[in-house]
Amino acid sequence: MSRAPRYQVIYDDLVSQIRSGSLAPGTRLPGETDLARQYGVSRMTVRQALDLLDAERCVVRRQGSGTFVNDHTERGRRLNRLRSFADEVEGDGGQSSRVIRCETAPAPAEVAEALGVGAGDTVNRLTRVRLIGGTPAALQDAWVPYSVAPSLSREPLLDGSLYRTLTERFGVELRHADQSMAAALLTDEQAELLATAPGGAALEVRRTTYGSRGETVEFTTSWTLPAFPFLLRIDAE
Repeated sequence: MSRAPRYQVIYDDLVSQIRSGSLAPGTRLPGETDLARQYGVSRMTVRQALDLLDAERCVVRRQGSGTFVNDHTERGRRLNRLRSFADEVEGDGGQSSRVIRCETAPAPAEVAEALGVGAGDTVNRLTRVRLIGGTPAALQDAWVPYSVAPSLSREPLLDGSLYRTLTERFGVELRHADQSMAAALLTDEQAELLATAPGGAALEVRRTTYGSRGETVEFTTSWTLPAFPFLLRIDAE
């Protein structure tokens, strides 16, 4: 399992401080030279981390003044990179999960095709309601090949994160994901789990995630309520 690049470590640490409140909105970050000395890296590495924070709108750069923690962060989920729900969530409302099921099950035909296994083969199934600030935001139904994570259904997730569990417990190196999004109407069961009215609108997202060897490690369908939009930054060429 490869180590995260240094700029990613710096980015993750600063994001953690922002979300915990250690770096409050409007706080001026130390300069690049000071951050480079603090983390023991080059200024270029610090600049990469700051560029990523800027892209995620976690900070605001002001010419001649410095870099400040953004105090107008939108509530939503950032899809610029492959990461967990917890890391996608913006703002300081906090996220949590309610596990609906965590079990092994026969793979339905659609799931089997996505995972590259036989229909009816044993796979892991993890269904969760994801909450932001205590409010249901999304329903996720994840399927993972049994060969990728044999004990997934028998052990708790690390920090409640499927991606962290796959990476740290099972040695999976996540590489990329294919994702599609479409409008959908919630079924009675989905609406009940999300504490909203049946037939309401949601954004249905299907994601197939691949490891470093090209193997399929996850197929997830999620339904996200309109109050929690997906946020993208699109750069010009």
